[in-house]
Amino acid sequence: MAVHTHLGASLDKKGSVVSNAGGLDTIPFVNLDNLHGVSAEELYQRALQMQKNNCLTHGELSQVASALLQVQEVLDKGNQGKFVVRQARLSDLDALCNMVNYWAQQGENLPRSREDITRNILTFAVCVKDHEVLGCACLYVYDTGLAEIRSLGVNPLVQRQGQGRALVDFLVHRAWQFEIKKVFVLTRNPEFFAKVGFSKTTIEALPEKIRKDCEHCPKFDRCDEVAYEVNLPEKLEPKA
Repeated sequence: MAVHTHLGASLDKKGSVVSNAGGLDTIPFVNLDNLHGVSAEELYQRALQMQKNNCLTHGELSQVASALLQVQEVLDKGNQGKFVVRQARLSDLDALCNMVNYWAQQGENLPRSREDITRNILTFAVCVKDHEVLGCACLYVYDTGLAEIRSLGVNPLVQRQGQGRALVDFLVHRAWQFEIKKVFVLTRNPEFFAKVGFSKTTIEALPEKIRKDCEHCPKFDRCDEVAYEVNLPEKLEPKA
């Protein structure tokens, strides 16, 4: 499955830049091992701790803060009026609950309590436009290392503009960062997941899901969902 990298580049097993989509030279000064799944906030906190430990001067800390601010300003400028997928925050909680409950009422997803969503906020990604949450999904990791995309939903007023695909790509890339080998989903929309690179499988091939949810589902004997999966490679290639 092809998934965007943030640099438009392919990544090797360790997350190092190999080449970019434009065929340009590699970027030797970017060591993604040190940035593996790290947010800008985490980078700043890391630099702040180094400064407290006298490993960075105040001037060097200011340089880090200035560089991160410049990156954020560039990204914000490029994202104005566009759909952006990012990690969910507690400030998104009301919108997440409304989205999850709406699609649960439509029979598309399992209902989830506000407490459950709060506890699992770090598993959620949201699709945002102009500061409004218009879609969500989460990545649930089983104790066997298998992962499931759950609670996928997009505001019905703005569907079919690529938000669902972007959310799936974001979570699949996150699974790859976690070195997860397989991601699956149970869906009533198999055509969508086939288009984004998933392949059909059987629910019986997913014993973790059966034990966690299926055995307790009122539709267990008449399930109308189809199982799809994607096996993650050691290297994710950029999209064309």
